[in-house]
Amino acid sequence: MLTYPEPTFTLQGTPYLEYLPVVDVSTGRLLGMEALVRWRHPTRGRISPDLLIPAAEASGDIGPLTRWIVAAACEEACSWSRSIQLGVNCTVEQLQRGEVSEAVRGALHETGFPSDQLNIEVTEDAVVDPTAAADLQAISDMGVQLSVDDVGTNWSSFEPFKRHAISTVKIDGSFVAGLESNQGINRLVVETVIHMAHSLGMSAIVEQVETAAQVRIAAGFDADAAQGFFFTRPISRDDVRTFAAGPEIPVFSRTEGQTLLLAYGTTVPVDSLRTDLEPEPDASEAPPTPRAVPDMDQVQQA
Repeated sequence: MLTYPEPTFTLQGTPYLEYLPVVDVSTGRLLGMEALVRWRHPTRGRISPDLLIPAAEASGDIGPLTRWIVAAACEEACSWSRSIQLGVNCTVEQLQRGEVSEAVRGALHETGFPSDQLNIEVTEDAVVDPTAAADLQAISDMGVQLSVDDVGTNWSSFEPFKRHAISTVKIDGSFVAGLESNQGINRLVVETVIHMAHSLGMSAIVEQVETAAQVRIAAGFDADAAQGFFFTRPISRDDVRTFAAGPEIPVFSRTEGQTLLLAYGTTVPVDSLRTDLEPEPDASEAPPTPRAVPDMDQVQQA
């Protein structure tokens, strides 16, 4: 457990984490886990991040939520194999306010998690935003790795990536989805980004892989790793503990239709590594509402 109290949020409900594996495309070896924040509403069940993050920004909960995410993920990852990297996402607005470096510094101090095992995932917009530069530098100065998410959608130059000592680029899944078709632009973008990343000493990860063909093509372009539903959907904290903390690093098979996890000499069906399976709300559903805050004058009069 964390050594300090969990924050009290104005939004109704509580946060929790799931994890999406990052897998070596050549060997199937587990390389890392990306922490994904979820929110459990008392009546509506699980709230998607697409609704949660804007709601947290609007309510003022985003700062406490960021600190909780980084601390909870680092606390959990302390039990993992030292070779498994932990990834945590952030937004450009959080970096602009200096919240991410503050959260990282506090989490590393409270949990003792190795800084070089932590990877903060930022957006392309954040890398080119001068108002986010100070927080990015502060994170890098702590020995924490930086990666850029959803690469390919906005980029025109890798120069800002070099300036901020980016270690990894993650290619947007919209390009990966077209690898099997005749959409040559998708293949060109994926291959070019991988080549440019390697030429600058960075690793390249393809996101949202869903088929064996996509993994095979990415491997043919010399991608370093991949993540997506082909390997497994996001898995719960308890399931992560079953294999990430052991002495043997798990290896994912890549058999279409029956993707399996090979761990400690046993074969584990990935379907058994599922989350709570609460349905995601429709995009039109309202985000979690703030808790009712009593009027202080009424409280004092009472």
